[in-house]
Amino acid sequence: MPFDCTIQRDGDTIVVVPEVDVDADNAAVLRQVLHQVVDRHDYTRLDVDMSAVTFLDSSGLGMLVAAQRAASARGITLTLRHPGPMVRMVLEVTNLHEVLTEEPHTRA
Repeated sequence: MPFDCTIQRDGDTIVVVPEVDVDADNAAVLRQVLHQVVDRHDYTRLDVDMSAVTFLDSSGLGMLVAAQRAASARGITLTLRHPGPMVRMVLEVTNLHEVLTEEPHTRA
């Protein structure tokens, strides 16, 4: 499955929106995207909008932690936005919800 994502800028925030699940098949692609964004240094917040992601495996978790560390080292706050129920459950079971700043998924 090809990896699709959207990158948008909103003032001092970059928003990366993965459009597919994040697993061993494509976590490396998202890692590369996030590291390229982190290396830009011209913003202070990186939001990863997880609303389209319904599955996240250990490869995806490791990639998010590595991206958070890289962002933090450059003074950038990485925030997960809109994690769905399955992604939220994975984050909570692994206690990574305490490491990765996340905003709750809100329903319209």
